[in-house]
Amino acid sequence: MRVLYSPCYSDGKKIEYQFAGEDVTATYDGKTDTFYFTGLPDGKAESIETLLDINPILSAERVDGELKLVLLNFIGPDALDEEKFPEWRMVYNGENTLAKG
Repeated sequence: MRVLYSPCYSDGKKIEYQFAGEDVTATYDGKTDTFYFTGLPDGKAESIETLLDINPILSAERVDGELKLVLLNFIGPDALDEEKFPEWRMVYNGENTLAKG
């Protein structure tokens, strides 16, 4: 699965993500929601519903069998360049690595 953390400026807000296979668990403001993408066919997800106050999944799409997710990422004034200008990352067994190619 490929993940892009889309930056959004915020002073103090934070979203945490955990990955298990193609499932994504997001925690925001003390609440948790899990999103299941295993059954998503090729194409873009039409709507993604959440129990959270904001939707952390900005887009989900499967291309040639590979899941691609754009996830909301709050950043502050002291954010690193890699947070301000993110690149696609690969997620294997819950571990993030920089995607190549």
